[in-house]
Amino acid sequence: MSAGVSLFATTRDNGAVSEMHQRQILLDWLGVEGQRRLAESHAMVVGCGAIGGVVIEWLARAGVGQLTLVDRDIVETSNLHRQVLFTAQDAADRVPKAEAAARRVRSLATGTRVHACVEHCGPENAEELARGVHVIADGLDNMESRMVLNDLAVRDRIPFVHAAAVAMQGRSMAIVPGYACLRCAFPEMPAPGVLQTCDTAGVLGPVVGLAGSFAALQVLRLAAGREDLLLHGLWSADLETNRITTISVPRDPACTCCAQKKFEFLNAAVERTAHVCGRGAVQVLPPHGSGQSVNLSGIAERLSRHGHFDHHGDRLHGELVDAVNAEGQPYELTVFGDGRVIVGRCTDLEAAQSVADRFVGG
Repeated sequence: MSAGVSLFATTRDNGAVSEMHQRQILLDWLGVEGQRRLAESHAMVVGCGAIGGVVIEWLARAGVGQLTLVDRDIVETSNLHRQVLFTAQDAADRVPKAEAAARRVRSLATGTRVHACVEHCGPENAEELARGVHVIADGLDNMESRMVLNDLAVRDRIPFVHAAAVAMQGRSMAIVPGYACLRCAFPEMPAPGVLQTCDTAGVLGPVVGLAGSFAALQVLRLAAGREDLLLHGLWSADLETNRITTISVPRDPACTCCAQKKFEFLNAAVERTAHVCGRGAVQVLPPHGSGQSVNLSGIAERLSRHGHFDHHGDRLHGELVDAVNAEGQPYELTVFGDGRVIVGRCTDLEAAQSVADRFVGG
């Protein structure tokens, strides 16, 4: 143990982190050298909700030195049964998930540097978000965004750990240079409505915990320099039947992404609207893409004539009294400092864009 204490006394906060990690340093495959590598690693988790939250917690507790946390959404009460980083107060305050996750990391791993990015990750900003990152973890809720990260990972040779969970099933797959990529496993995008979602099929918290924990293990192996210990293939858990299997995924010599080097998702035109999984809501990007700073005070003043809106730091939230959905319910609006808008109580993409353009503008 003295070697571990000596190492971390020189690299982290005076030995406090070494005491926290004593039990994992004892592992033959990790040891002091592996712990040092974790302390020097930088992981990005895209999607800080269910699976992403489990991954974030384990990476922080294990001593990963730097975390970039990316999520466009805010905490809601319906998240709390499966999204372990958040509290009822976070939901009541409608805190952005990335910010709530970062606060949680700071409370339990004082030596970890953490950066919260409250924004959508898409083809327009994925490269910038991942700059300097050693490994990417998938906490997303849709295949298109995952394929953007898969393209980026293959193009820039950044290890990428995919994970997903719905109903009683979870899965994970590590994408590293020389092995199959996510598009080898899923060469065609599924048609709308084919894949189950948490909205249609539900999801149980322990399923999320199992899939997220396995994905976190794969990330930690990569961050510790132990790629030799990775499980290759598509790991799958079906807790309805109590079966855990690994499906071999050979590298496709005709794969559009890893073989032909055509990064169609990363190079795609930016779509302004997208459904927010589990929310009954639609995200609308500003006309010139996300990242454009807006005058929230001015927008708040305009919106005050159309409903009650609260200004919380880098976001506004409230509901419109003179714009309702097909069921007669007032639309909710959350406006972020980068110009993004989430239109709540709405599932129609065109209607959401119309509401955002009408009340927030470009």
